[in-house]
Amino acid sequence: MTPRIRTALLSTALLSTGLLGTLSAQAQVSIFTIPALPPRSAAPTPTTPTPVTPTRPALNPALATPHSANLSGPGSLRGGQDTTWTFNLTNLGEAVIDLQHGACDVRFEVLNAAGQVVRANPTNTVCTMQLVMTNVAPGETMDVQSVRWNGRGSDGKALPAGEYTIRAYFNGAGVSIVAEDYPVTLEN
Repeated sequence: MTPRIRTALLSTALLSTGLLGTLSAQAQVSIFTIPALPPRSAAPTPTTPTPVTPTRPALNPALATPHSANLSGPGSLRGGQDTTWTFNLTNLGEAVIDLQHGACDVRFEVLNAAGQVVRANPTNTVCTMQLVMTNVAPGETMDVQSVRWNGRGSDGKALPAGEYTIRAYFNGAGVSIVAEDYPVTLEN
């Protein structure tokens, strides 16, 4: 847009609002002589980011049959050493729990002592098309699946020694089952 067209458009706008006569008496106004906006009165106050509470992805509805779920395995591990925990399901109801699920339906994440996720549930895991059948009779406890952790964070770097929590959940076969949090000591 040329300067002449801009001036004409501004003048037309000022005429339609009745301001051109008022402005002409004070000074000639064009798009090039409109003053800039005043600076902001104060800079925004910096804020400290609040820790994000870790959240799980959307889960299926909870298993309706009375049950309990937990992890079993060692209470400590050495950094860099693959360690395995088993996701156990106990049927507390009167009907059989019948789960036909995939090989990656048990997921887990690791939290540090401050409650921050340091090893997120991997989203790029290659899962086989393996079908797993888990049938748990009333009063029985069955292994559903195992999870492994080697003391490393999501970035693959070794985490410092300390107290951590493993959170695991099953999300498959149209239901979700959340295991009790499992405390673990990482030793380096």
